[in-house]
Amino acid sequence: MPNKEISVENKFDVIIIGGGPGGYVGGEHAGKNGLKTLVIEKENLGGVCLNKGCIPTKTLLKSAKIFHYIKEANKYGIDIEGDFEFKLNWKQIQTRKDNVVQQLIEGIKFLLKSAKATYIEGEAKLISDHVVAVNGELYHGEKIILATGSTPRYLNLPGFDVAQQKGFVVDSTQALELKEIPKKFTVIGGGVIGVEFALLYNELGSDVTIIQGLDRILEVIDHDLSKTMTDILIKKGIKIITNANVKEIKNKTLHFEVNAKLEKIEIDKLLVSIGRIPDFGSFAEIDLVYNVKKQIVVNKHLQTSKRHIYAIGDVTQQIMLAHVAYKHAVMAVDHILGLNTPYHLIETPWCIYTFPEVAGIGLSEYEIDNKNFVISKMPMTHLGKALADAETDGFIKMIFEKTTGKILGCHMIASTASDLISEISLAMQAEATVFDLAATIHPHPSISEVFYEIAKKAIYDHFSK
Repeated sequence: MPNKEISVENKFDVIIIGGGPGGYVGGEHAGKNGLKTLVIEKENLGGVCLNKGCIPTKTLLKSAKIFHYIKEANKYGIDIEGDFEFKLNWKQIQTRKDNVVQQLIEGIKFLLKSAKATYIEGEAKLISDHVVAVNGELYHGEKIILATGSTPRYLNLPGFDVAQQKGFVVDSTQALELKEIPKKFTVIGGGVIGVEFALLYNELGSDVTIIQGLDRILEVIDHDLSKTMTDILIKKGIKIITNANVKEIKNKTLHFEVNAKLEKIEIDKLLVSIGRIPDFGSFAEIDLVYNVKKQIVVNKHLQTSKRHIYAIGDVTQQIMLAHVAYKHAVMAVDHILGLNTPYHLIETPWCIYTFPEVAGIGLSEYEIDNKNFVISKMPMTHLGKALADAETDGFIKMIFEKTTGKILGCHMIASTASDLISEISLAMQAEATVFDLAATIHPHPSISEVFYEIAKKAIYDHFSK
């Protein structure tokens, strides 16, 4: 489409397709650095994370955690007697979730406005290398950033389409909007999303079963974390079935096979949580290069095969986390500005918002080819603050390079793991060592002082000999 057909007002230095974590952070960063910027979002500003994932699930999980504390109040010396009754107000819990999301959406709108970035709601199509069509208008972008995110993967098996139409089968978005708490809540998929929802509805009173196709849940994380979390979930009453091969749904019965034996389970609600796939719809007509795994090929600056077009966040299929999209956005905009922002995937923390929480960064011992490493591990029962809080499930394990003390990885189950992991993320970014951790003063009592204890133990056991 010739540039002459597009008005001056519709010509931008940068057009960002997608208003999720990568899109709005990129829009703010570009706008505040003087680039004429357009951000286009087809559905919900803030993307999946804000509207259908990170924020609403954590808001619901907080309500579930409060309910959990009330049910276990006697553990803290609080007896609930007499007329002091409590019950779940599911409608109010959902309203609180919606209010949190809306407040954050308004905050993002303010960020883009303050950055002087233009925001348009509508479904964008990249119809040529530099031209985007949306709402019947054409826009020219000298640079294009694809931040189109991802969508849930579905099971193409007998009965699933009908069951989904009838509302028996739901995806993660629909699982956030249930009208009532189901008596039986079944999850296909033992990954992060499946486990978080399993815990949520278990704490709210559902009879929960996880159906996992592999030999363990949370299969991509450290083996010790996976095993410990399995034990914790089972102790909470969640049933976990592994090595399952799902066959079909008949009426409200899920049929599957375990070790060549046919099994079945009655369902009220069935969450299918088997991963996400990138959304290529907005730029399907553009001839970009993909690899054998059908991933967009990008270089270290996140440029695609057409160097003026960048791809960031979930659509790259690197690590599908909101904070990765944040980092990608800054990297892409910085490169447009002529800057170079380094990024090392190994230094990316991840979290699972169960209770206790799970978090990690870097390598586990199962991913290191050589034996040039040492492990230092400490159970939460060794910490005064954990005992005082009655939050003693879990452990923290760190891996150090044997010769230098360099931090190679950290894996933990702890009440505040999502906060604790940032210290190790910063330490790895700063190339700190076991000796730096041991020399850092941590407050007492605190959960974070575990890093001092672990480092001190590692030095005594391995580095002082």
